[in-house]
Amino acid sequence: MSTRWSRALISLVMVFSYSSAGFAETGQPTQVHPEQADVQKTPQQIQEAKELEQLSPEEFRLLVLGSQIYLGRFGYGIGPFSGELDQPTQDALRAYQKYVGISETGTINKETLEHLTDDNRTLDQILPLIPKYRFEDANWEEMVSAHGTWALPNLPVKEALQTSQISCHRKWNLCSVSTAKLAPGYTATLLSYTNLYEIETWNEAEIVTKSAKTGTCVSTILLIRHAEQSITRLTSFERTETEPCTTVIPREIPMQLTDGSQIYRALKHQKSQDAQQILRVKHTMSSKASEPTTP
Repeated sequence: MSTRWSRALISLVMVFSYSSAGFAETGQPTQVHPEQADVQKTPQQIQEAKELEQLSPEEFRLLVLGSQIYLGRFGYGIGPFSGELDQPTQDALRAYQKYVGISETGTINKETLEHLTDDNRTLDQILPLIPKYRFEDANWEEMVSAHGTWALPNLPVKEALQTSQISCHRKWNLCSVSTAKLAPGYTATLLSYTNLYEIETWNEAEIVTKSAKTGTCVSTILLIRHAEQSITRLTSFERTETEPCTTVIPREIPMQLTDGSQIYRALKHQKSQDAQQILRVKHTMSSKASEPTTP
């Protein structure tokens, strides 16, 4: 079984909390839509058909069953879910394929599975509350701390499910940035890391750190302004003569530590809009191929 088919199968297996390890690759023939033999296939479709034939009947049934559950969740009016590629399922697949702008085959293929799993992942996306911005400078001459979320100026970051705690100590001449980030995926994973920055300038107006290596081909500077109570992170992507940085396009990206609750609201609004697009089809499918309707 190819890697991409394995990923698609595993994604659908997650719907039922099954384990894909127990499925055997028997090479037995699977159900194929009768019309496929009469349609001129592209090389990719031919390859996909061969890979489908390598799935066991149980694996193929699981792919169909998962697709039926997704289509039912999205409002394509099919059920009960049987795991059989019957006429209502083929009609629902065609309607969904037409709606998302891919080939209307009425069958299971990689492109359709990728769209189904991506749409389902969007509906299941976790959006935890993100802390508000806090800037503490009562003892500016000795210590400054802040808490917030990094974002591009005037534009929330799509992957901004993170929060950072910053502490600068004049005694140690260091600023530390500890970040917790929610990694995307079916199983939410919390990642945390800390970066240290040596301070170059600390006066009444601002704190500026020296450039610190914060990743492969990446260095970062912090700028903390007293009067504005703001923190800017300037990240530079650098090209070097050694791999893997030889192909990097040099650029600088400024990010602002901002109020996480504002980003949360923006991400929640975006998810709501995405969900409305996915759940637009709400009619019952007929025995013939139907088109989605907009409420």
